[in-house]
Amino acid sequence: MSSSQNVIAWLVPTARGTLADKAANMAENASRAVSVSSSDYLSSRLPNLIATKPERAIQLAFDQAPKRPGSFIVGTDPRSCDIVLPSRPGISPQHCAFGFDGESRLVLDDFSESGTQVWYDWESNGDQVDYSWILSSGYSHGFPNAVHRIIVDIQGIRFQVVVNDHSADWDAYETRVDTFCQEPSWVDGLSLGWDRASLAPIAPLFSATPLFQHIYVKSLGDEPVGEVYLWNLAKPWEPMVRASA
Repeated sequence: MSSSQNVIAWLVPTARGTLADKAANMAENASRAVSVSSSDYLSSRLPNLIATKPERAIQLAFDQAPKRPGSFIVGTDPRSCDIVLPSRPGISPQHCAFGFDGESRLVLDDFSESGTQVWYDWESNGDQVDYSWILSSGYSHGFPNAVHRIIVDIQGIRFQVVVNDHSADWDAYETRVDTFCQEPSWVDGLSLGWDRASLAPIAPLFSATPLFQHIYVKSLGDEPVGEVYLWNLAKPWEPMVRASA
């Protein structure tokens, strides 16, 4: 079992008996599955789950290296995924990934065909394709620090994301993130069982470059005029900027 300093986050099924609960108990995820009572901090973050509280969660940890350095791939293909989901219409072999951005914040990147939903308490934009969500606030204690509950919905398979608390030693945590995101030297020599081409190409998750979403805004009136704005997903609380500005 990983020490508390090595735990990044837990993926907790939203209820017992669900497809997410099935995923947490699949043999392919056995090495990452832990009891929800294994951590006092985790238990304290699940007051909403009482009668339906699942027994197991999937743990993301620094000392349990993923197949792809720097990110945990989620999907239905056990050969290329670190977290394997039950086969279900709309879920891709490699559907999405948990990783880090340039500020050491945990993020989720979708690169599927059908999309993923992320709920911040009761707010969600629905299924989004080729999209990124911030799941932890980092040292700035910004968004989503005030959010009480984050749910990741992968085509009906729903996990509550509980990010571990590393505020006591943020510098040490950043060092672990940096090490985790560095590709080890032995990767270049791998051939058997390592097929980089099998993974859908996505932008690097660990990058100092901000992630921008293009937003098309159309004015009201008899002759509506549309303009494109840029939204900095790394700092979603900041106002959008007109692309031509």
